[in-house]
Amino acid sequence: MTYQTIETEKRNGILILRQNRPEKLNARNSQMYVEIMAVLSAASDDDEVVAVLLTSVGKFFSAGMDFENDPALAYQVQPGDSSLTAKIKRSLPKRVEDDVATWLPVLFIESFIRFDKPLIGAVNGPAIGEGFSSLLHCDLVFASDSVYFWAPFARAGVAPEFCSTLLMPERLGRSLASAAIYLGHRISAAEAKSAGFVLEVFAHGDTFEPAVLASIQEGLALTGPPELRTKTLKRYKRLVYQDSDREKLLAQSRKEFELIREIGRSGDTKKMQAYYQKVLPG
Repeated sequence: MTYQTIETEKRNGILILRQNRPEKLNARNSQMYVEIMAVLSAASDDDEVVAVLLTSVGKFFSAGMDFENDPALAYQVQPGDSSLTAKIKRSLPKRVEDDVATWLPVLFIESFIRFDKPLIGAVNGPAIGEGFSSLLHCDLVFASDSVYFWAPFARAGVAPEFCSTLLMPERLGRSLASAAIYLGHRISAAEAKSAGFVLEVFAHGDTFEPAVLASIQEGLALTGPPELRTKTLKRYKRLVYQDSDREKLLAQSRKEFELIREIGRSGDTKKMQAYYQKVLPG
C-alpha cells in the first residue's frame, strides 16, 4: 500500500507507521491525517498486526499541525491515494462550523482514542504541538536522547488539544504538565523518562529505530505464542482503556476544540500569532 505523506512496513507483527514529510519537519496536513486514520483503521482489523509503532522519517518526529495546510485535501480523492485513504475520505462528514465533532482534526484525534491495539511512539526527533500531545495516547513511548517535547499552544494562537488538558497531568505529573501548558516549558528526553512518560531513551541516529524494535520484540516474546498475541493484547487493552475512559477522552477533545473555535472567532488567534511573530521572529 502506498501513501503520499507516510510510509508503512510490517515487521514481525509490528506495523511501523513513519510520518514522511521531512521537508516540512513532519508537520501534519489534512492528507496525513486521513492516511494515518486509514492505517489505524486497517491495523485494527488485521490479525497479523499485534501493535503499531508510530515514528518518522528525518530529523523531527513532528512539528505539529501544518499551518499552511489545505483542508480540502481531506475531501478530495487524488490519483495517488490508496484504496484505504479514498475510503476514509468518502466517509468523512461534511464540516459544520458549529459542530466540532465534524471537524477533521477532531476525527483524527478520535482515531487515536478508539484504536484498540497497543500504540507505541518512537520519538526520533523533536515533538512539537500536536506532535507532542498525540504521543499522550501512546501506550508506550521511546525517545532518542536528542529529542524534546514542546507544546507552545499560546504561541500558535490555539488551545491545548489531543486531550492534553487531561492526559498531560496523568502522564507527566501535574507540575511538569503545568510547566508545559502554562509556561511553554520544553521537556527533555531525560525529564520525560524521569516523569514516567518515556519508557526508554536510546542514542539518536540510525540505531534508534532498531533499538526500539528490539526492545518491543523482547517484550512481545513474553506475551504468548505469536498466533495469540494480537487477541491477547486487544483483550488487555479493553481492560486498561475501558469504554468509560474513551468516552471521557472523546468529550474532552471536543471541549478543547470548542475553546479553539471560541478563540478563533474572538480574533485572539490572529492577535497572539501577530504578537509572537513580532517579538519572536522565526
